[in-house]
Amino acid sequence: MMMVETELRPSAIHGIGVFLIEPVAAGRTIWRFDSRIDRVYGDSEIETLPAHIQRFLRTYSTLHRDAGLWVLCGDNGRHFNHSDRPNTLSRGIAFGDDVAACDLPAGTELTSDYRTICDAMRTSGLDFGDARQPLSLAS
Repeated sequence: MMMVETELRPSAIHGIGVFLIEPVAAGRTIWRFDSRIDRVYGDSEIETLPAHIQRFLRTYSTLHRDAGLWVLCGDNGRHFNHSDRPNTLSRGIAFGDDVAACDLPAGTELTSDYRTICDAMRTSGLDFGDARQPLSLAS
């Protein structure tokens, strides 16, 4: 669940991004898993859904491979774009809090390093190259 106020806007990085409405101080929690808004899926549950929903979940969810679970942010959190120099830091795969890496003014697009938040990206060996190319978490 987003712990700060945000909005979605077109992103220069890729498609849609999540932007701060308020300034955020370094170290402040930006996102935290909260089962009241965020949904968890197992592979067996995803496989029972129509193909287009499976693609959606594997694109917008983060995988915790050891737990065998995919976490879908139920709010703007699923629109963080990737950066090799993110302005947020994750304290764990899929379920770890994300905090501001530095002071962030209102209007900043939030970014994360997908390799630190999702096992599907961390273990895939993908070269992010052109950040404007769509990134799929499908395994």
